[in-house]
Amino acid sequence: MKRILGLILVNVVLIVIFSITTPHFLGKSNLIVLVDNMALEVIILSGYTLLLVGGNFDLSVDGIVALSGVSAGLMMNSGVHWVIAIITALAIGGFIGLFNGVIVTKVGVNGLIATLTTWWICLGITFGTTRALAPYGFPDAFQWFGQAKLLGFRTIFIYAIVASIGLSIILHFTKLGSHLYLSGDNRQAAEMMGINTTNLGIAMYLLVGLLAGLVGILMTSKLNAASPMAVDGMALRIIAASVIGGANLSGGKGSIISGILGLLLMAILSNAIIQLGISPYFQKGVLGGILLIAVLLEKIRRK
Repeated sequence: MKRILGLILVNVVLIVIFSITTPHFLGKSNLIVLVDNMALEVIILSGYTLLLVGGNFDLSVDGIVALSGVSAGLMMNSGVHWVIAIITALAIGGFIGLFNGVIVTKVGVNGLIATLTTWWICLGITFGTTRALAPYGFPDAFQWFGQAKLLGFRTIFIYAIVASIGLSIILHFTKLGSHLYLSGDNRQAAEMMGINTTNLGIAMYLLVGLLAGLVGILMTSKLNAASPMAVDGMALRIIAASVIGGANLSGGKGSIISGILGLLLMAILSNAIIQLGISPYFQKGVLGGILLIAVLLEKIRRK
């Protein structure tokens, strides 16, 4: 709770500062951009938090998002009905997540290496099938999923709210959530209590794969184009947000709310950099510095 309150305070202070220094920061159009950019990442972060809490790790998110979106786009351009294209793209995302889970938890391949490999494979297939040219021009019914608006905001933010609330309830108020925390904190103790940590890990990888597939579909719908280069470092931003929010990369600690607040912190700073006229090329450097500070502070706190 202290971490959540601290992040809320930091975000409020930054909002006040940037609303004074940049006249358009709190403008409706800028807020819409801020919410739209965060919504897709919140969807994946909600599932990714469960994966991290359970003591697992996934770098393949960017590749799954790109491959799922491009797959849906190519199928629709080939005459496949948009509903079938969506179902197939979700199945692709789920299959890759399932594959990650099996080779990490059952085969015992290091999670970093395993998911880095599937990330590259997905991107290789994506660029190879499109030659870096984005399929575009999809049915209106498909575009509605990512372009429909409510009060000026894309309804993608509603999907993000549903995902974050639903998965927060599972994490904090169900037996599954308790098993995840115990599995991440002490896997041996969890297994002695009869928890099947292998199947639990596979299920969480499957969840992340499905959510990444969904985001790939939503992004394709939003842009009306399936760009293989639409995602740049999404997995790393989600991991960074989770760490800023207090998640432990070795498992057993973390919450979706604190992760979202960490994501909001990074989104505010990225947006402010542009608003202040600073070159966007500095964004990653600034965010990297923030992540380093968060990690060092957490290390100091533990000592």
